[in-house]
Formats: sequence, C-alpha cells, structure tokens
Amino acid sequence: MTDPLPAARVRRRMDPEALGFDSTAELEPLEGLLGQERAERAMRFGASMPRKGFNLYVLGPPGMGKHRLVREVIEAQAERGDVPSDWVYVHRFGDADRPKALAVPPGRGRALEEAMEALVEDLADVVRAAFETEEFQNRRRVIEQRIEAQHEEAFGELADRADERGLRLLRTPGGLAFAPVKDGEVLEPKTFGQLPEAEQTEVKDALTEMEEALRDLMRQAPRWQREAREALRELERELASYAIRHQLEEVREAFSDLDEVTAWLDEVEADIVEHAPALVHEDTGEEAVKKALVGQNGPLRRYRVNLLVDRREQEGAPVVFEDHPTLERLVGRIEQRAQLGALVSDFTLIKAGALHRANGGALILDARRLLAQPSAWDSLKRALRHGEIEIESLGKTLGMSTGSLEPDPIPLSAKIVLVGDRQLYYALSALDPDFDQLFKVAADFEDEVPWDAAHVEDFARLVAGVAKGEELMPFDRGAVARLIEHAARLADHHEKLTTNLTRICDVMREADWHARERGAELAGAEDVRSAIEAQRQREGRIRERGLESFSDGTVLLTTSGEVVGQINGLSVMTLGHSRFGRPNRITCRVRIGKGEVVDIEREVQLGGPIHSKGVMILSSFLGAHYGMEHPLSLSASLVFEQSYGGVDGDSASLAELCALISALADAPIAQRFAITGSVNQMGQVQAIGGANEKVEGFFDVCRERGLDGGQGVILPAANVQHLMLREDVAAAVEEGSFSIYAVAHVDEALELLTGEPAGSRDEDGLYSRGTIHYRVAGRLRQFAESARAFLSRPGDGA
Repeated sequence: MTDPLPAARVRRRMDPEALGFDSTAELEPLEGLLGQERAERAMRFGASMPRKGFNLYVLGPPGMGKHRLVREVIEAQAERGDVPSDWVYVHRFGDADRPKALAVPPGRGRALEEAMEALVEDLADVVRAAFETEEFQNRRRVIEQRIEAQHEEAFGELADRADERGLRLLRTPGGLAFAPVKDGEVLEPKTFGQLPEAEQTEVKDALTEMEEALRDLMRQAPRWQREAREALRELERELASYAIRHQLEEVREAFSDLDEVTAWLDEVEADIVEHAPALVHEDTGEEAVKKALVGQNGPLRRYRVNLLVDRREQEGAPVVFEDHPTLERLVGRIEQRAQLGALVSDFTLIKAGALHRANGGALILDARRLLAQPSAWDSLKRALRHGEIEIESLGKTLGMSTGSLEPDPIPLSAKIVLVGDRQLYYALSALDPDFDQLFKVAADFEDEVPWDAAHVEDFARLVAGVAKGEELMPFDRGAVARLIEHAARLADHHEKLTTNLTRICDVMREADWHARERGAELAGAEDVRSAIEAQRQREGRIRERGLESFSDGTVLLTTSGEVVGQINGLSVMTLGHSRFGRPNRITCRVRIGKGEVVDIEREVQLGGPIHSKGVMILSSFLGAHYGMEHPLSLSASLVFEQSYGGVDGDSASLAELCALISALADAPIAQRFAITGSVNQMGQVQAIGGANEKVEGFFDVCRERGLDGGQGVILPAANVQHLMLREDVAAAVEEGSFSIYAVAHVDEALELLTGEPAGSRDEDGLYSRGTIHYRVAGRLRQFAESARAFLSRPGDGA
C-alpha cells in the first residue's frame, strides 16, 4: 500500500544559513527583473529595430513589473537616440482651414514662437506710426490733390466748351446742369421761351451735346477714383513694407537656415503689406487698438506660431507613457472658442497628443485601456500604417461632419509599446489582421523561474532593491528565506519561484510595518510570517464562515468511519485575491439499468462541460474494465451533496470513480480521507490545480474537529511537485497527525480508501477473488443476469 509523503515533500524549506549574507543591506540591488532575460532581449531588439512594423507587445499577467522593465529598457535605448525636431503649426495663407505644420530643430520652436509673438506685439504700433508720419500725410495729400486737380481740369475744360456754345455749367442741389447764357447772364426759362425758334433750336442742340459730354465725363470718375485708391494702396504697401522690414529681417536672419520657415515669413510679409490699412483704427485708443488686433479674433492672430512640441529640455529620444489613451490624448485635439454665438477654431487651438510628444522616440500604452477607448485603436493603427499623425475629432472618425480644421499630418517615427496580458495578445493576433503586421515583436514575461542557486541570489538582490527603493528597513537572511518560500507558494511549485513582484512587495511592505511596530532594526522571518498570516486573516471571513458551517453541522461532512458510495471530494473557491479549499461530500447510488452513469449536476444544468466530460470518462472506464463479456446493466447516479452553485472541472472525477466503484463493490470508503484528481479512461490519475488550497481546506476541517492521526488527503502523484503547504499543515505532516498520499492510478486510491486490494486480471482475464474489482465484476454480472431474466419473462419484454 502507498506510504504517506514525508514532510520534506509537502513543503520545501529554504535554509537561511545557505544565504551568503546577514542582511540585504550588504547586497547590490538587482538590475532589471527576476528571470526575465527572454523578455529583456526581445524588448532590446524591438526598441533598437528601426524597420517598420517592429513595434512591441509586452505580455504577461498583472503584477510582473512589466511597466517598470519596459521603461528601463526603452529609456536606456532612448538615451542613445537623437533629440527629434520641434513641431509648430502656422497659418496657411490662402487656406485658413488647413494649418501648415513646420519642423524646426530641437529647441528652436520656442525661439520662433517668441520671435513672432514679439513681432505681433509691435506690429500695430509700427504700422500705425508709419501711417502717422508727416511724409505719409504729405504723399497722401499729393495723391488726393492730384486726383482733385484731375477732376478740376476735366470739368474746367467741359465748362470752357460750354461757354463756347453759349452755355454755363452750374452746380445745383440736384447735381451738375447746363443753362443757356446771353450777354453774360443765365436766361430764365420764360426769357428763353421768347427767343426766336431758330435760336432756341441751336441752344437745345448745344445742351444735348454738352449733356452727353458731361455723362462721358461722369463715367470716367469711378476709374479716376480707382486709380486714386490704387495709388494710395501702393503708398500704404510701400510704407508698411518699409516699416516692418526691420522686424522681419531679424526673424529671417535667426531662421535663415530653415527654408520652410523663411518661405512662410515671406508669406507673412506679403500678407501684412496687403492688409496694413486694417491695422489702423483711427477711432479707437492705442490700448484698445492693440487688444483688438492681437486678441482672439484680431487680424494679427494669424501671424502667431503654435508650438505643438517643444524639445528644449529634451535629452536623447523621448519616452512617453500615456495612462489614459483616449483618441484626443493620443492623436491630439482641436479646441474651439465661442464667437458671436458660434464655436470657431483656428491653428492656435491645435493641441498635441501623446504620439506628437513621443515622435522620434517611444510611446508606452496599456493595451486594455487603449482598446477601451472609442476609435483610439483604429487611429493608432492608421497612424502606424501611413506613418503620419492626423489630428481628428471623435465626431469625424464616426463619420459626422463637424466643420473643423484639417491640419497638415505630421510624419510619425516612433516605437509603440503595448503592455497587456496574454489573453488580449492572442485575441488581437487572431481577430485583427493588422495586429501581426504592426506589432511584430512579442516580449513574453515568465510567470516563474527555477528555484536554484542563481535565482535565489537574484531574488535576494531583488528584495534588497525593493527595500532600498521604497526606504524599507533591511531584511535579514531569515526573512529573505521566508520570502523565497512564499514565492514558491505563490508559484504553486516547490521547484519554482513566482515573478509576481506585486505580491512579494506587498508582503515586504507589511513585514516592514510589523518590524517597526516591534522596534526592530531588521525585518526578520517572524515579520514576514506575520505579514503573510495577517493577509490570510484579512481575506478569511468567507473561509471562516465555511468552517463554521462544517462545525455546526449545517454542511454534512464525515471525517471518520466508513460509508459505502460516499467520499470526500475537494474543490477550490476564488473570491478576489482570496483562494481557499472547500471539501464536498460526493455520493453515488447504483441499480439495475441500461449502462448509464447519470451526472445529476449536469441534469439540473449545474454541471459545466468539463465536469460532464469527466463523468463520461467514468462510463468508458467501466465499459473497458467490466463490460467485455456482458453488457453493463446498471444505472448510477453521482451528485455533489449540498452544492447549490455551478460545478465544473474534472478534478473530482477520481473521487467520483472511487465512489462509483465503492457502491458497486459494496466496499466502504474511509471517511478520514479526502481525495482530488482527474482520471482518464485507463484509470491513470492526472494532475489538477489548487493542490495546496485543497489539502489545507480539508486539514482545517479536520483540525476543527480534532486531528486523530489517521486523516489525510489523496492527490495525484503529478501534483507532489506543486506542494508548498502552509507551515502549520507541514508541521502536522511532520508530527504524523495528518498525512498526504500521492497516487498514480485509481487502484492505488481504492486500496487506500477501502483498505482492500484493488486486484488485477490473471492470464484468463479474470480478477482475483477478494479484490475490489472482483466484487465489482460480480455485482455487474448479477445486474446483467437479473436484467436478462426480467426481460425474458412473458409480458415483461420492452
């Protein structure tokens, strides 16, 4: 019969004396993370690979320190990179709805912005002063006098022609008119009517001719006005150009090496010269003028510079982490302001996004948060595919016409790093055809590392680094040894250590608190133990209520005696961060039937598909072992007693098979045992999850009722490597008051549970007398004979 496991097999211990230090104060902190060499190599490759599409997806469960390592690797690579360009947006003359993007060398964007700001501040005063000079006024009067003289000359000639024809040009309230003259006097209408008819006819012809000449002259007047205005505008352009030339020349000289900037400055000068008169308001005071011109709606606003990305203080390539990657925070936004009851915008209201700030470097994003934001993922992919950042509103991406600006796209050259879990990585790879093309490098974090000398040393240095970085007190070697054991417990493996930094660091922080409470100078093993136990107690309300239900008889469970067809199974409950084992009574009843094993949990829709699969395997096992000579004529019912929630998983299939065989063989099962394990069609026992919690769950119930030295748990031999039981359970095993048994086949479990040999087939294929299998085969033969006899009776055939 199988022997119980020794205490050394149920909990591996770390000998503090094997650690070559007294406290972590003596150790150099670990660079990087524990056991993540594969992920580090992948990240270094992805960070340095310049080809398109070689962006990074860093995958692994939460709490691994992924963000920390990503930052360290990416920032180390960025330090060797060049500082990228500044980017500015400026007004596009001729198409104000499409602001122009200009790249300037790092740090010079601010200089350009300040230079144009100074120009705008001085421009109104400079132009106004130029238009108020005596020279401008004199030249303006010359133009006005010239046009006035032109008018006077034209009308003088017309008046002279009228005099020659006996007419005089008069100015009347109704305008210019001609009147007949005789002897130097204008004739009254009555006097004109008394003239001879021939003379009247001559005067009328003269009037008609001169009126036509006047109309011709009046038709030329608008042209003279236009010529005068153009002459005046040319004068204003000349003076405006002269007035601003000095200010613009200073800006041009500062940016003469940047062709795009100087070309835009030429456009600025042409626009200022063209619109100089609008810069002069004769009816307002000087301060009001400046406010009107330079303010939100003033004409000088278009000469400003919108500094989108400023690299003045940047050293190396930028590394940006965006924790809330909405569409606007990712690709930028265009703000609006109220004007006359409407919302308007211009290039000065364009704001940078994370892609702009990370351009030329790296952008780190949380994958799940990115995918949770509407249109953010699609916009990021579009930017990566096209190699440019296009600022767009959410309304535009949804196909809504918003009438917003359309700024020039900015070329994108950035490494994108997504940090997320494995499930999301594989889902994206399977469902999004763009994903594999855009994120060609996967940095997969290890969940655990081997418990060996090298990793123990690294783990101790990791503890030293956390203690130093968070200003915790040093940990002595006993505390480090206890942390190593806890790391193995979290890994559910006595030959591996977890890499989940969050859980380890939480224990360290709490151990530091306990050490300070007792006035120690070093955190010791008892502080780590207290922290672990305190965490368990805080999360233990439901677990403790469950133990009470066993103690007061609310939930039926027997831990002594023997019962046919009844066995103690084990399950695990997970509530938040708390995980604990819970025993379950499983019962089986058999009768004559049609070879069915009824899963009551499935029949009432409480059983999951994996559990149902396990029950079907039991039917296959029965057929292979006992149904070779005659049909199985039984009906068996299996149920988890007092189970009111869903049941899934196949970890109870070994217990169910043992209960079924017990019921068939009428062989009592020792209730001092609980059992867990999955079984296949050949009867081999397979590994299950949550082995530690399951053992501890049954131990807690037995301890509440009083340990008698005979109680224990049977589990798969493949799960022995996963055992890192609590210290109190390991101590009970060492004392012999509680036992753990490992089995590889259902026969081994049956022998432990019934105390009888399971039996094996002889050369004739028959089981030996006095064995469990012999009794099962005999019982099934009886069922078959009874069923045959029943069916053969007259009138009883089906």
